[in-house]
Amino acid sequence: MRLRHSRCLFIGFLSTLLGCSAAAPGWRHAHGDLPGNGFRDVRSGYAVSPAWKTPPLSVAGSSPVVGRLPDGREAVYVGTADARLVALDGADGSVLWQADLRSGAGRSSIVSAPSVASDGGFAVIVTTEHPGGGLRSTLHKVDRSGGRRWAFPLPEAGFSLSAPRALAFASEEIVLVVGAVERAQGLRSALMVVRDAGDEAILLDLREMGECPAGGAAAERARRTWRLLSEPSGRAVIPADLRPEPSPSAVANGPTLLVAAIDAFCRAGVWEWDGRRLSTVWKLTHGGEPHSSPAILASRLVAFGRSDGRVFGYDAQTGVKMWEYDAGEPVMSTPAASAGGVLYVVSLQHLHAVEAATGATGPAGPQRLRILGPTLASPAVTADCVYLPAREMLTVSHTFKVRSHNSDFSGNGLSSPAVGASGSVYVVAADGAVWKYKGH
Repeated sequence: MRLRHSRCLFIGFLSTLLGCSAAAPGWRHAHGDLPGNGFRDVRSGYAVSPAWKTPPLSVAGSSPVVGRLPDGREAVYVGTADARLVALDGADGSVLWQADLRSGAGRSSIVSAPSVASDGGFAVIVTTEHPGGGLRSTLHKVDRSGGRRWAFPLPEAGFSLSAPRALAFASEEIVLVVGAVERAQGLRSALMVVRDAGDEAILLDLREMGECPAGGAAAERARRTWRLLSEPSGRAVIPADLRPEPSPSAVANGPTLLVAAIDAFCRAGVWEWDGRRLSTVWKLTHGGEPHSSPAILASRLVAFGRSDGRVFGYDAQTGVKMWEYDAGEPVMSTPAASAGGVLYVVSLQHLHAVEAATGATGPAGPQRLRILGPTLASPAVTADCVYLPAREMLTVSHTFKVRSHNSDFSGNGLSSPAVGASGSVYVVAADGAVWKYKGH
């Protein structure tokens, strides 16, 4: 094991990215802040030995997020395979509360990350397999003490396997959801904006993402994905055909909000929310191949990977493809960016470093590092390090020259890390336990 610290200067892109009250800095959503770029500007150390670890919590497809308790202490929140939202004390890992969100209509599960709203509560999607195999999802709001505020079944027999984004925008609390709805022509993907009105949820807009109906094969693929994602933890090998569905990301754009989204059927693109309705900024057609979630970078590029190994950078406002990188194997993990302009990409068995502006290989050090995998987890980046939970807990410097490996840890291959305010790193192990590694 080699252990040292490396440094990187923060260039202040986060405040430029957020630009309004859409989010406070933190790790409140899947893969970080609203842009989903997997970066937190904190000093951090190498994940060598855990500060604490919980008993197994039956976490499967969900990833942890970080919030604050009413007294200001840090807390960690994660969903379970049996549809519980669990709150953990960041100091010692003790369970603070558990919100049981199961439906009586069938087996329910939380297969994506929750989202911490600006009021300290949580938006979380619970999906239930009904008798006959149909999937139905409900968006829940849970307050910061674990009490239920409201439950909103997705419209038109809809379901979603991706993570929501809760935020305050244009003087309203809203939640962004990407899901599938049933039409006469078959399943259609849709981007939804739901208003959090306190004790109820109101659908403000629903925009179909494309004109590509999906038939029974797509519905069966979604059911299989849900079943794999909702299996209790303890998975030794990631199923070869497991492809989690992408979650949306967002960034303020003056008086509007840009939302990057990719569906499982045929569309990727950016939509704009002006406080009243969604409109299409640009969209492109894909062939139904699985994609990672999109990350919006400081340069206003939308970066995402694909199952054929290609990674793309598109201009968020014009839809012009700026670059393409070939990782050589499937990329289902969301890319993460450093403040120094390096994009970290996880393919099935490698960690790559490429220039975020051009897609070219990075300026220093090895640019392709084999990992002890495979994994579908996404990396987390701080001012010092890159973290990736695979079959070990891997920490590397930005140049890959310094590394540490905690072989006592083995990840579940699905859950991505979260970074706390002091640089602590929270990860999910193969048995569903949450581990904390102390910060700098």
